[in-house]
Order: sequence, then structure tokens, then C-alpha cells
Amino acid sequence: MENVKSVFIKNAKIVDVSSKWNGKQVDIIIDKGCIKEIGKNLTAPKSALIYDQPELIMCPGFFDMQARIGEPGNEMAETFETACAAAEQGGFTDLLVYPSHNPPTCHAAQVSYIKQSGKRGIALYPTGCISEQMKGKQLAELFDMTQAGAMAFTDDKESLSTAMMIKALEYVNSFGALLMVFPLNQQVNPDGLMHEGKTSTAMGTKGLSSLSEYMQIQRDIEILGYTGGRIHFSNVSCAESVELIRKAKKKGMKITCGVSAHQLSYLDEDLTTFPTNLKVLPPFRSQKDRDALIKGLQDDTIDVIVSDHTPVIIEEKSVEFEFASFGISSLPTAFSCIYTALEGDMELSAIIHKMTIAPREILGIETPKIEESQSARFTLISTAENTQWNKKEWAAKSINSPFIGETLRGKVIATLIQ
Repeated sequence: MENVKSVFIKNAKIVDVSSKWNGKQVDIIIDKGCIKEIGKNLTAPKSALIYDQPELIMCPGFFDMQARIGEPGNEMAETFETACAAAEQGGFTDLLVYPSHNPPTCHAAQVSYIKQSGKRGIALYPTGCISEQMKGKQLAELFDMTQAGAMAFTDDKESLSTAMMIKALEYVNSFGALLMVFPLNQQVNPDGLMHEGKTSTAMGTKGLSSLSEYMQIQRDIEILGYTGGRIHFSNVSCAESVELIRKAKKKGMKITCGVSAHQLSYLDEDLTTFPTNLKVLPPFRSQKDRDALIKGLQDDTIDVIVSDHTPVIIEEKSVEFEFASFGISSLPTAFSCIYTALEGDMELSAIIHKMTIAPREILGIETPKIEESQSARFTLISTAENTQWNKKEWAAKSINSPFIGETLRGKVIATLIQ
């Protein structure tokens, strides 16, 4: 939020199920970082910053449950400053930071350092590695990192052996920690580059099958039934995965899962020209898989929508498709991307829930409430405006995004932070 004392928001619809103003069109006055007044036909304070765009929506600040920051160790890709600027541009007030730094977050001191590194009012919530250095050989200092403030544990997109998964779940059960696992059996298609299907066959490109994902999910569900505890599956991408998780949830298992905002924007057939900015993990899959993801979002099998922000330096994308790094720089575009992809398939309030309340509930973090006297930690969007993305206004340091040069529906007007 700009450095001003007062903000006046005119005729905005409140989307916050915990607020008595939920669903109502109101004016809001924010003074010195707190909501001073909410009501109809209010008068703007003198010298206030005024937001008066059409079809304004005000909601709790977006919370990203899956963001990577290059710093420390890879500041060429992203720094704390540029990551927080990108978050602010995308409407995020809070980021769950993955431990994929150099060195990875394995110790309490690293957790404390990341907690204190937020910029522009953006709160950083650290995660720690499950295994030491994410090498899958021995457990990291999970309890110590929890004491220091780690919100969950993950080895990002590295696979854990069955023995290590059992050991990790049994250990964290003693203090109630959450494991976040990326569902990929790397032994199924060790060199896969894109979704295995008709398109990959026609292109002569090594495929990454749906089997490599849902096989791992099935394994981990069985392990969870044996050990107890909680698992969050990051980045589900195929129909079989959604169905496995749906059935497990109906049995009462403590499972949650997420989908990347960009996962619904493309299909595998969009890769026929080998665009490296569409090389992601998990890969863009078939129309059948996309339809299953939408259904999973609609019936709450899929709990959260994440950015899966993965900054990559230009030298790692400006190469042949086979050698390009996986990932999209996606904090700025996450909302407009998912709003465009789900237009007509999902209510805006449901999208907002999966980007605000749901991730906080999973992590046990209180959601900002849109009521008088509450501190500002909100997102202001317009559904009437579009966003034309360009390099000049791009806040993230890395520009590995297929959306630069594209126009997407919806626009983040402001990120309002005390």
C-alpha cells in the first residue's frame, strides 16, 4: 500500500464469510493502517488515496501456500525484495516460503532468518526440509525448526523413499506438524519433459506420465493410513490423482491438496512449438485432466490454489526445450490467471476462498477479517478490468512467464497492508 495515512474505497463488494458485511456493496475508510469505518455513502477523508474502479471486490489478503525465493544463494533469480514486490503486485499479503534455497532450509537459524526477511509488509512463513539438504537420506531438524516457526515441511519436488516417508510421518506426529509432498515417482519417467500422450509421441519428446503422479499419491495414502498424521499433496495435475484424494477424504483421512493457478491455462498440445516458458512440473496435461481438476475445485477435493512461483534466470530458459529448467514466475499473475481459466466454471467467491481462507486454515493461521478496527491486510481487485502483462511493469526479477505479452481477465488494484 502506498505510504499514505488514509485510504477511501468506494462501493466495493466485500467477500469475507467471517464478516457481517460479506456480499454487501459498501464504502471503506482505512486510516493509519486500520479499518476506521464501513458503510454506505461515506465521505472520503481529506487527502485520502481513493479507489473508485468499477466492480471492486475487497477480500482478505491472498495467501500463497507455495512460493520459492532465490535468496539466499540464488539472488540472480529472485531476492526477498523482488519476491515481495511480485507478491504485492499479485495481491498476496503472505507467502509460505519453500526451503529450496542454497543451502536449503534445514536448521532453526535459517527458519528465523527467513521469518525476518519480509519486505513491503509481506509476511514470510518458512517451511523446512523433510530430509537433510533434501537428499532423502536422514531427517532434518524438524522439531527444532518447528520451535523456530516453520509452518510445514517439504522436500519441494524431490521424491522421498517409502522408508523415509514412513519415518517422517511417524516422527512429526509427535508434535502435529504438516508434511507437504510433491506427488512424483521419479523412477517411472526419470527423463520426462512433458505430459506423456499423443502430443509427446507426435513430437518425439520424452513423456512424463500421469502414472508417475497418481502412483505416488496412492503410496502415500497407504502410508498415511498406517502412520496417521497429515499430508498436503502439492500440485496435483491429473484425473486419477483427484479421484484418489476424493476417495481418501471421504474415508476421513487428513489429506489436503493444491493446484497451481497456471495448471488450468494450457494443455499439453500447446507445447508443439517447444516453448520453454511452458515447461513446468507437473506438466500441462490433457483436456480430461483439466476437466477433472475443475471438478475437484468445484467439490472441494482440491483445497487451495497456489502460485507455484518458480523464478528461473533467463539463461536457463533460453536454451533447447530438453535442457530448459522447469518453472514459471507466477506471483504477479496467479489471480488473473486462475480467474481467466475458471471464468464460467467457478464462482469468484470460491476462487477467493481457495486463495485466502483455505490455506490459512490448513496451516492454522488466523485470516484477516474485514471489520471496523481491524488492521489492514486485504486485497482489492476489479473484475471489470483486464490486466495486460508486460516486462516493463513486471515486479518479479525473473521473467520466465508465458503470460508476459498476454491480456488476462481481472486485475489486482491494490494490496492493502498495515
